[in-house]
Amino acid sequence: MKVSKPHTISRRKSIDTAADPYLMTVTINGMAVCKKCHSVFSNKRWSIDEDLYREKADQKGTSKVLCPACRKVKDNFPGGIVTLRGEFLAEHKDEILNLIRNEEDRARGFNPLERIMAIKEQDEEMEITTTNEKLAQRIGKSLQRAYQGRVHYKWSHDTKLLRAEWSR
Repeated sequence: MKVSKPHTISRRKSIDTAADPYLMTVTINGMAVCKKCHSVFSNKRWSIDEDLYREKADQKGTSKVLCPACRKVKDNFPGGIVTLRGEFLAEHKDEILNLIRNEEDRARGFNPLERIMAIKEQDEEMEITTTNEKLAQRIGKSLQRAYQGRVHYKWSHDTKLLRAEWSR
């Protein structure tokens, strides 16, 4: 007798949205705009288009909401935390901050919901919180690529949170 194994559907982690409580669960008919960052929700996607925002923001039937990223910032619900340490950080702080901002701009080009929430500095340490784990991972990789050092990643299993620690 042949026993068949149950089929499982595997999903890439970057596509799995079930663990993110901030993504839209209610279907919006038509179009929506974020009243804070001016992102536009159309065809089940968020995008940054300032011209489209100005055109559609005041039209009847356009919903005015907070996008998932703005809601995460408001609720202080990070998806990624990047901690930077070391003497090298103090010596090259401006360069490192430029690299981090450039990485955020690049990520927002792909997905406008990927943002830096806050940058906190204390002593010889800097903590960057991001709206999702992918941006935190990209920041860690770009720091390692540009300045070497060590990056350690710790993923949370129950929530979508990544802690990345870079030091040199």
